[in-house]
Amino acid sequence: MSVIIRKAILADVNAIVQLERAHVNDELTTKQGVLHAHSLTVNEVKQLINQHWIVVAEQQGNIIGYVVAAKWAFFASQPLYRYIIQRIKFADCEGQALTTTNTCQYGPIWINRSYRGQGIFEAMVNELKLALKDRYPFMVTYIAVDNLRSLAAHYNKAGMHLIEHFSFEQRNYHLLVSDTHQ
Repeated sequence: MSVIIRKAILADVNAIVQLERAHVNDELTTKQGVLHAHSLTVNEVKQLINQHWIVVAEQQGNIIGYVVAAKWAFFASQPLYRYIIQRIKFADCEGQALTTTNTCQYGPIWINRSYRGQGIFEAMVNELKLALKDRYPFMVTYIAVDNLRSLAAHYNKAGMHLIEHFSFEQRNYHLLVSDTHQ
């Protein structure tokens, strides 16, 4: 059974929303049990498909994973993202200054548990980088320090590099960047 990696379409909205809710529940069951972002609504997923980027993994007509990238304005109303936007202004990647115009917010990414470890993560990230590279040379994300599996995947499979460690409302994170041309 092969997995198809492709840009999301409006017919995928309900499946993506269901997976997003599962992702949020996974995050809330960590030791910290704290989530600083919100679950995406149906209208937000439609907006992401129409105006930003969502790549999905599909097998036999079922969406088994997704990854999101968006312009910073999409998330800017949330306190955590406002904090990250301020941090980016002081960051660089391989000597090139990062800004809100040469970066986009990458994530969330989620893959159904039964499909993890099969190369889907790397395939979705690579497809997303292809979609972004003409618009954004860099994508930035944050990952909780206690999410070791995600950190390993982002460092080893997505080619992401540490910008800095930061704390927000009593939870610690890694702020990461990746060149979309790699």
